[in-house]
Amino acid sequence: MHVHSVVAEQSRLRRFLLFIFARYIEVPLLHLCYYLLRGKGRWLGKRSWFRFVAAFALARPFGYLGDSAKPMPYDEVLAMIDGLDGSIAVGPCRCRIGHKACSHPLETDIVCRSGFRAWMKAFPKDYREISKEEAKDIVTQCHSRGMFHMVFIHCPVNLYNEYAICNCCMCGCVPYIINRELTQLNYPLIDGFFLAHTDGEKCKACAKCVEVCPFTARRLRDGRSWAEENCFGCGLCSYACPEKAITMTRLRDPLAPRDHHGNHPAHYHPGLYRQHPPYREE
Repeated sequence: MHVHSVVAEQSRLRRFLLFIFARYIEVPLLHLCYYLLRGKGRWLGKRSWFRFVAAFALARPFGYLGDSAKPMPYDEVLAMIDGLDGSIAVGPCRCRIGHKACSHPLETDIVCRSGFRAWMKAFPKDYREISKEEAKDIVTQCHSRGMFHMVFIHCPVNLYNEYAICNCCMCGCVPYIINRELTQLNYPLIDGFFLAHTDGEKCKACAKCVEVCPFTARRLRDGRSWAEENCFGCGLCSYACPEKAITMTRLRDPLAPRDHHGNHPAHYHPGLYRQHPPYREE
């Protein structure tokens, strides 16, 4: 019961914490992380002792308990937007505001559910309410630029707490950079809903899928492409393949529908995120 009062969609405490995070914490934290991992502070951020302290003191507790993201294929994001209840808004990407070091489009941060209330309250001049069609247009435009999509989850002990759809890039998405620099163990992205499957007869080993994969999961072997390391299921490889040799396979069932209050169903039990073994194509 106490856990439910903290992590549920309608929890006043969780909504308050989400507002505090949006208004006072998010952008300064993103700026600092980028500065240390990719910016002028890399001389410190690359030191092993610093990474050890940062991983255990900040990245692990924040990633497992505070905030994380789930990469999703483009088509699944469009389907998610169609199924959203309540209002949607868009505003400037918090990562790109934080570090000002990325040339990708700025107005790409789509907030929904409890995120709509928190970000509209925190930044009423920066965010504007949009329709589902406008949201899908923004996602489509980013997809056409080769960007990938992640759904952010507040208090990821409850995977129902989706509050934002971010259109991400390898050069500027700070949570992605933290995951790449400090590893999946220390800042876990939520993996395992989809896996890229390659049709060996269609694959021509052109390596376009290898070039676009944000997570370095694909390799060329025996004259074809394989998902040999951890595949997060973002789907970029499937859209880049000129031979249409790669399809996205669902590995886990979708979350069961929310109840009429927007909360997780009664049989769902929030718990600490548990990583799966790396998914590899067989």
